[in-house]
Amino acid sequence: MIALMNATLIDGTSKKPLDRSVVLIEDRRIQTVAKKADVSIPQGCECIDIAGKTVMPGMIDTHVHLIGGTEETLVWKWGILPPLPEHPLPLIALKAYARAEQTLKMGFTTLRDVGDIGYVSVALRDAIEGGIVEGPRILSSGPYLNTSAGHGYAMPPWLVRTDLVYPAADGVDGVLKAVRQNIKMNTDWIKFVATGGATINTWDKQQFNDDEIRTLVQEAHAKGKPVACHAVWAKGTRTSVQLGVDSIEHGCELSEDIVEAMVKKGTFLVPTLYAPQSIAKRGEQFGFSAQAVENIKEAASKHGASYRLALEAGVKIALGTDAGYGPAVHGTNAYELELMVENGMTPMQAIMAATKTAAQCLRLDDKIGTLEEGKFADILVVDGDPLTDIHLLQEPKNICLVIREGKIYVNNMPSRQEG
Repeated sequence: MIALMNATLIDGTSKKPLDRSVVLIEDRRIQTVAKKADVSIPQGCECIDIAGKTVMPGMIDTHVHLIGGTEETLVWKWGILPPLPEHPLPLIALKAYARAEQTLKMGFTTLRDVGDIGYVSVALRDAIEGGIVEGPRILSSGPYLNTSAGHGYAMPPWLVRTDLVYPAADGVDGVLKAVRQNIKMNTDWIKFVATGGATINTWDKQQFNDDEIRTLVQEAHAKGKPVACHAVWAKGTRTSVQLGVDSIEHGCELSEDIVEAMVKKGTFLVPTLYAPQSIAKRGEQFGFSAQAVENIKEAASKHGASYRLALEAGVKIALGTDAGYGPAVHGTNAYELELMVENGMTPMQAIMAATKTAAQCLRLDDKIGTLEEGKFADILVVDGDPLTDIHLLQEPKNICLVIREGKIYVNNMPSRQEG
């Protein structure tokens, strides 16, 4: 049994922070959350005094790509091709593990990987849950589904890997086969690419046709799998929301009718402000062409306005970064909270987007996302008050404790005492 004592507590439910709190942890779960004066500490409990710190739920990033990283950037005329073709799949998997561990150390206890190759993130999820390696909780979509020559698929033939099969799906029968293949591989989500990307302005605004999207969503839902949708441009976004996807990834070109439909249907927005903003500022340093950077600047200007439109309309917004793509570097995921605040959220809203709302998006809100009795003890302790300075979540020196399911993975506290 562990007691975290004397900190200011942000429980993730939007309640006013609780001063001089106690969080009791036993058998992977939270047993008690209360003011210190109202708690009797059990004999033999390991007490950790975190006075002057803030205790909050472990953060959740709902949009990462663990196969990708800055050291693997390769550019050709149409954009980035991660990972490098000469990297063998086992090496890619080892790098994915290292990136997941790095992200956990910065307070992100749960990740959703929404696009890998070779089902690397599925295997890593199972290795972590099986106790073979240590890392954050992972949900995986496996490889995301594309049309032929769709966004993220159109590698030139001389670069196509022979050890992988890319999931191009054309026509209703092709979509059914691709969805069922990912289900067979035990993915948690189905991810598909509804529109082209923001760095390339020549792609179709809607890649899958209506019948293909309808079939994809219906088949995934019939098998109990939620659907995440890469959607940059309005046309494909609008269709995908109407046809029942569960989360819109990016959403750079939203409109009033789209956000109205998202509110009505309960569709989550995972805005990934980090990726386009960082490419606009530092893209050429990370291998993006000058034209790609110019394209992203236009998309980024629309992106901020779309995010604010969704926020004002009451769309459910969950934190996601696109970490692994270009300058969105693994381990720096908390920058997304700062961008959310810059674009209109309060710090409390941003923290909830990274905790409670993200857990709701992942359908794990009965287990994680808030500090409440009975939930898994996924906990972050930081030095300082993120409600007055959201930036402090980005500094490794401020990460005092990271706990996942009651196990301490990061401990930068000076001492621990028996109570």
